[in-house]
Amino acid sequence: MDSKPGSSLSASLEDYLETIFWVVAAEGAARAKDIARQLKVKASSVTGALQTLAEKEYIHYRPYEAVTLTREGFEKAARVVQRHRILREFFAQVLGVDEAVAEQRARRLEHDVGDEVAARMAALLEYVQGRDGMRQELAAFLAQREGPAAQRAMLPSGSQTVADLKSGQKGVIVSVRREGAISRRLADMGLGRGALIEVEGVAPMGDPIRVRIRRYRLSLRRSEAAAILVVGR
Repeated sequence: MDSKPGSSLSASLEDYLETIFWVVAAEGAARAKDIARQLKVKASSVTGALQTLAEKEYIHYRPYEAVTLTREGFEKAARVVQRHRILREFFAQVLGVDEAVAEQRARRLEHDVGDEVAARMAALLEYVQGRDGMRQELAAFLAQREGPAAQRAMLPSGSQTVADLKSGQKGVIVSVRREGAISRRLADMGLGRGALIEVEGVAPMGDPIRVRIRRYRLSLRRSEAAAILVVGR
């Protein structure tokens, strides 16, 4: 295992480092019992985590003594804290998510979002905050995209249509947007939500689109393909 400063940490160890960061900021040093209380874990768990962080040179630690951060540990913890803040504010101010939910999601994702992605999110957050009316426009746009609650539940985030798929790509049907000939054709074949569909070929001008749905082969107009929502691979 790489024990050099700057080596990657698990989400759990980042949580320990972040907790130490805040305790040290408030008290000047942290003790194992303070860390255990903050994280609501057993003292034995804290001891193992502190030993690992010390081996990686993120903290100064000796049994029964107060814990402090090394320079590398302080910088690492500060980046985790900063990612958390960026995520929370991005979710709340850009996406309009409830603040309590934004805090919860930020805590879950702060370990998985790298510094590069966090920096781009921070830049977009700053852009939105610096322009009057932008947040309201985004909120209106997102509300329009979401539509009725029943539709939101039906369509997974990031759904594509068959018209978006390239030759050889597959997807699972999640919905047919509107009633019409294609909806009736699929219903007559006993197909629809949950069926695997594969694009076998697309005409040079993009219309028609040849597809295979389970054991059936169909030729769809692009307008028909655009009415079939799928979750693609």
